Amino acid sequence: MQERRLVLDTIAYRSGYVQVCPSYDRVARIGESWNHYMTERTGRCLRLSPTQLKNADSALAKFGSKSDLAAELKMSRTTINKFFKGEPVQRQQFLCICKKLKLKWEPDDELVQQKGKPPSSLSDPPAESEKDDIDALVQQVRSRLHDDIQRLHGTMPLWGIDRCVPLGDLFVDVNILEELSSSRKSELDDLWQDFSQNRSYRSFDRIGLGKERKRVSGLEVLAKNANLMVVGKPGSGKTTYLQRVVMECNAGNLQAHRIPVLIKLRDFVEDGREVAYSVERYLERCWRLSDAETQLALDRGRVLVLLDGLDEVTGEDGKNIAKEIKRFARTYPQVQVIVTCRTQSQESRFERFDYVEVADFNETQARAFAQHWYKAVMGDESGGLAKAEEFLWLLFLEENKSIRELAITPILLSLTCAVFHQTGKFYSKRSKLYEEGLELLLEQWDKSREIERDEIYRDLSVERKLELLSFLAVKKFEKEQYVLFEQAEIEEYIAEFLGIGQRDSRAVLKAMEAQHGLLIERSQKIWSFSHLTFQEYCTAYSFAKIHSRGSEGKVTLQALAHHVNENQWKEVFFLTTEMLDDASILILNMESAVQKLSVVGKLTAWLNWAHSSTNKATGNFKPVIKRLIAMYIACALHPDCIHNMDLDQCINYLSSLIKKINHSDQINEVLKKLDTLCGSRSRPQKKVIYLAQEIVPLIQELVIFTVDFELLKKNLQMLEIETPKIEIVYDQKESYNVLIGFVDQVLQVWAESLSLQQEWESMLRTEAELSNYLYANEMVIACKERAVKISLKTWESVLERMLLPIAEIEKRKQEKAE
Repeated sequence: MQERRLVLDTIAYRSGYVQVCPSYDRVARIGESWNHYMTERTGRCLRLSPTQLKNADSALAKFGSKSDLAAELKMSRTTINKFFKGEPVQRQQFLCICKKLKLKWEPDDELVQQKGKPPSSLSDPPAESEKDDIDALVQQVRSRLHDDIQRLHGTMPLWGIDRCVPLGDLFVDVNILEELSSSRKSELDDLWQDFSQNRSYRSFDRIGLGKERKRVSGLEVLAKNANLMVVGKPGSGKTTYLQRVVMECNAGNLQAHRIPVLIKLRDFVEDGREVAYSVERYLERCWRLSDAETQLALDRGRVLVLLDGLDEVTGEDGKNIAKEIKRFARTYPQVQVIVTCRTQSQESRFERFDYVEVADFNETQARAFAQHWYKAVMGDESGGLAKAEEFLWLLFLEENKSIRELAITPILLSLTCAVFHQTGKFYSKRSKLYEEGLELLLEQWDKSREIERDEIYRDLSVERKLELLSFLAVKKFEKEQYVLFEQAEIEEYIAEFLGIGQRDSRAVLKAMEAQHGLLIERSQKIWSFSHLTFQEYCTAYSFAKIHSRGSEGKVTLQALAHHVNENQWKEVFFLTTEMLDDASILILNMESAVQKLSVVGKLTAWLNWAHSSTNKATGNFKPVIKRLIAMYIACALHPDCIHNMDLDQCINYLSSLIKKINHSDQINEVLKKLDTLCGSRSRPQKKVIYLAQEIVPLIQELVIFTVDFELLKKNLQMLEIETPKIEIVYDQKESYNVLIGFVDQVLQVWAESLSLQQEWESMLRTEAELSNYLYANEMVIACKERAVKISLKTWESVLERMLLPIAEIEKRKQEKAE
């Protein structure tokens, strides 16, 4: 046999960890003295035995990359590659590599090898000739399949670009999971409590998954030689990860002693049916080997089997394929099997498999992916990097945080890159990006992969699917616990929307989970949307779509406006505003909801003061700006704010409202001075000087108060004269308290001039109500900024009424009617 001759031609004596391989072209005379031959060459080489290649791979994973190793040892990459392929390497270099990787190597082993005797004839083959047979067989198959693997798996599609690009250096890290999340029996209240403690997009993504474990390189995980179940969200990079593995193995950089095979399970449904879903027979056909040769490779564990998309095979075929994978893994424990599947898509756990989760992109990965994307698409490294940096600068702006939180998987980051590549900017409306992302998952994702899901759900149009998702999103979002569904609850909603029975609704739920992963099972019989962003978008879609139905829409927008002061609804308001052709009705409904908040607690007294103090002032600012500045000054000069920096939230909201409504250097200077006063930890007497000398003229120049500023200056100057008398004994605690009391006297002069005594007394008791009211007003401004269209007359009237007491608003309505 050819393999037999190859073994005999490559004479070597194996012992322990390595093979000793003399440098020669071919030994012409097999019966020649072995000792003479061994001493004939002084430039002897060493190489790893095939059975120890996996140990070297494991050691490399702990060290770093082959490039790092080559640089560390100052050797060529070719030498390092030969070492990990099991090819001969010069003795000195071989020993240096072993030492650096901490691979066990004893000089005595080499001595034993030198004293050994070779076979003396063709009838006396080496003791491990079977290893030579399997080595030759593996290399033969690897060589035959090399180009096909390169062609089939060497490229990847980039969404938004109608072509494939080289796989390149892109790979996905994984997080180790102790157990599959849907197998956990967490109670709904426990999951809600975990999320409530940190209500963010990131904590939502981790519901039911526990704490994120340490990131481990995907290639390092392979070095453990365990079977892996790689789970992850749609588009998280599971397929790309397997492509990376098979390409590295094909190049000899990873597990060069094994034959790699990547099987797309959706293709295996048809191809595998011809061999009764037998993996062994399928491989035999693919490799064009005999049954005995295939069995030999499998028995010796010389195969790396990669199975992609377990969730993509459903029904009886899916059950049969899952059963076959389990049987195959049991039958050939030495073969490494890696399977990918969507998170929470399995009904039963695979024994003898370690479960790992494809990690979301962190900032470093997102930056690297974007650079790779633009270089590949533009075909110009310098131009691609420049475009990527421009894109990343925008992506990591605070205003684009919600987009950044969503673009944490390759598929959605690719979509974001494509949008920027085509337009030179992000969508002016984030809702457009979310719309395309949902369309990608609802239709294009499965269509591009030629996947057909359960017939009950697949017959619905994309629009109908989106309407169903929106119905579910609103039903849950309107509740206090707005993210987690009990299974019976969500099945009831599905049945209500589609007009079907409970059993059919359960089948629809499972189909929705399997098709696009927008709904996932967080724990047993506890469901949610996969991303909070998608739930927010679907909720907004429902409000915006119903609005187009005339009178029914007006009622719906009133219901939405009722939540104007609830923080979890903020993104829903923004997205709804973007989707409305004209946001005027929504803005007016929000204004009405805000006005109802103004009658809570002592807020009416505050609004009465702000209006009466500024109503007759002759300054050139809009009345609403005058009221805002008045309230800002009242908060900033409050004793608790001056001494303890209380009321920060109210001050921040007021400052934000002022800047959004009116950009004025003059106003900004006043705000800056007051911020310095409130935030200063300087000596009390310095605050007195601030209050008496610098703040007064600035406020007077704004002309927003009807106040006798000359009398205020006179009273403050009289108090200021007394300050130095106390400063002499400043370092004593008693004197410091005296100075604090003196500042309070100065503030009292301000309070009397501005008629603030009663308002200050109640301010701290109404801080929460005031903060809530101001937040709601800021939401009105923020939605106006995002509106595609709003009547100018409507907006001017809203600003005219903003921060007015209800009584004044009603009075003006009556006057206008008359």
